[in-house]
Amino acid sequence: NVRSYTSRSFDEPIWRNVSGNVQMHKAIILAQLCLYAAVLVPYVSDRIFELRGTGINLDGWALALAGPVGCLVLCEACKAIITLQARVHKRALARRQAAEETHDPLAASASTKTKVAGDPSGQDGVMGSATSAMPVGSDADQAGSQP
Repeated sequence: NVRSYTSRSFDEPIWRNVSGNVQMHKAIILAQLCLYAAVLVPYVSDRIFELRGTGINLDGWALALAGPVGCLVLCEACKAIITLQARVHKRALARRQAAEETHDPLAASASTKTKVAGDPSGQDGVMGSATSAMPVGSDADQAGSQP
């Protein structure tokens, strides 16, 4: 259930606005209670789910705790990377926009070299690049053989 907290935002850390969604807290608590009931309640655990929850030793509980902690650390690390990538992308877009406003073609072409693929403007890659229109794979073989 740690994943519920880490996935609230793609770029904000888990500790920002933790108590902002009371309904989510209720759902997570209920999910944890159901999980423990399924694993630890004797008849439910062994007869219905065929688990041996009461036989979990200290190593098992440590491993069960390590999973969510690992998830938390990795998700927060990815958020830090995404935040840095977003900053770089925004700076590149701002430079390109400023260059276009001043009508400086050299600055505009220099700023587009740092552009990220998937730009909403529809211009992936470097501005004016011929590679964006080149066929790929079997289309490239056919295009090369045609006059």
